[in-house]
Amino acid sequence: MGLLDRARGLFATTRQEPQAPAAKPGRNDPCWCGSGRKYKKCHLPDEQDRAAEKACGLNCGPT
Repeated sequence: MGLLDRARGLFATTRQEPQAPAAKPGRNDPCWCGSGRKYKKCHLPDEQDRAAEKACGLNCGPT
């Protein structure tokens, strides 16, 4: 393994994108994005809005 390969490995491991966990966190748990805020104040409102839009699209159409 050359020096260039080792340097690429260092940069590849230091850059990580935040990813949502497989299990949904509780309201008072720290947010999964790493912001330091509680989940209910950080990403919960966005996820609730998306869920409401999806439910509305399925149930609120003309009959």
